Amino acid sequence: MMNFKHLFDNGKVIYSANCYGNNDLEIVDKTEEGESIRLLLVNGARESATYNKKEYRNDLVFRYSIGFNDVFHINNSLKKCLLIGGAGFSYPKYFISHFPEKTLDVVEIDRSMVELAFKYFYLDELFDNYNLYENKRLTIYIMDGREYISTTSNTYDAIFNDAYISDSPAEGLMTFEAVSLIKKCLNPNGIYVVNVITAISGNAAYPLFSVLAYIKQHFKYTKFFKCRNDTPATERQNCLIFASDTPLQ
Repeated sequence: MMNFKHLFDNGKVIYSANCYGNNDLEIVDKTEEGESIRLLLVNGARESATYNKKEYRNDLVFRYSIGFNDVFHINNSLKKCLLIGGAGFSYPKYFISHFPEKTLDVVEIDRSMVELAFKYFYLDELFDNYNLYENKRLTIYIMDGREYISTTSNTYDAIFNDAYISDSPAEGLMTFEAVSLIKKCLNPNGIYVVNVITAISGNAAYPLFSVLAYIKQHFKYTKFFKCRNDTPATERQNCLIFASDTPLQ
């Protein structure tokens, strides 16, 4: 999820509706940096994106999503993974197409989001091209993320928390108790990765300090990564926190 709003004077709205209750959703096609992209917007904020050109459809548009892949630079033996927050399924498309030996479960609270991902964000092509109906490398759970981690018997090598509505996090996944539940869902030596939209300093940095404090109480090692070096420290941006009980190199 990106932390800024944009004007779409050169974009085309191809779908609009409500989502997550009474939140405005738009799907917009536009050109950025010479490439045709499709954006999923919630209350004007970017929640997901895909390239429209067929050969690029499984590539990642957002920097923070690319940053998720650092977890496999830390430990490439991680196989079974969980993503909380599917939206337009941009990261699952990359994951499935680039890591053939790995599997991914995705938890998405809104059924209509999954339907839109199939219809507008080329998730249908992914299922067909990678035989996902048969091999079950991608499993989708339509339910609240907090409920899932509270009730599942599944355990994972890596868990990605990207659950947002517009630019606001799913609060139930940002508490001390939620971090405890997430750790219980991790296999030994597993890694937790959370996307936090926050400033680095000033009043807007509170989300970073609070979430990081909870995580440090549960994990021996943490690593912080901001996704844009050109953003002032007092302005909000996507940041990633990695956490594990094994060293993060």
